Amino acid sequence: MKLIITSIEAQKRPHRFNLYLNQTFAFGISEDTLISFQLHKGQTISQKVLEQIRNDEQINQAYQASLNYLTYRMRSSAEVKKKLRSKDYPDDIISATISKLKQQNLLNDYQFALAYLKTMQRTASKGPYEIKKKLQEKRIPPELIEKAFNEYDLQNEQELLVKLVEKYLTHYQNCSFKEKITKTKQRLMIKGFTSTSIDAALVKISPDEDPEQETQVLQKLLSKTWQRYNSLPVAKRKQKAKQFLFRKGFPLEKIDQALIEITEN
Repeated sequence: MKLIITSIEAQKRPHRFNLYLNQTFAFGISEDTLISFQLHKGQTISQKVLEQIRNDEQINQAYQASLNYLTYRMRSSAEVKKKLRSKDYPDDIISATISKLKQQNLLNDYQFALAYLKTMQRTASKGPYEIKKKLQEKRIPPELIEKAFNEYDLQNEQELLVKLVEKYLTHYQNCSFKEKITKTKQRLMIKGFTSTSIDAALVKISPDEDPEQETQVLQKLLSKTWQRYNSLPVAKRKQKAKQFLFRKGFPLEKIDQALIEITEN
């Protein structure tokens, strides 16, 4: 059966046309597809060419959907693939669309990784391990992640770490000096910073133990613990309190002295 283009009508949507074959509506096409295949009224096309037109049109639609998705922010190739799959485009159409976007440098996983790295460093207070983890979740190839991290700003990291260390040391002021340091390190490691970088920031700050504050914190915690175990015999009560305070980072000699004072009162 011959396929004859009997009409090409402009749609209300800009740059879109309705294609009619043998007096019957076939499907809508874009202006790009119209020009690419040099389609015109009265033209005879084969079934093979028709399938090529359909395929080209699907790629164009997927391409336009991708452009719209890319309008809001940079995306990784995996993010665009996921978006197109959610719109039920076939895998071959998605692959062709991704290739087209990469050829036009509208998709560039290295540039995405680099921009993401710099943004996270600047705004999210995240360390390298956490940033790498996020990039891996976005399916950025490992070699591109490593390439982006050649631009990792260590000076910026140290400046940020100094601020964060000071912030957390203040936050944990009701802890023993030892626990304060431990919790600060743990908090920063959760954020993805290396122990080496954290230690370097601590050296820069060189926090000193305040004996008076340490005693006040110890006495406050001991008072609460002492009340908690008030139903126990004194010996057992002292044992429980001692174990608790030792876990909190206080030295045994200070705990023993505080226990003597509280039992004498």
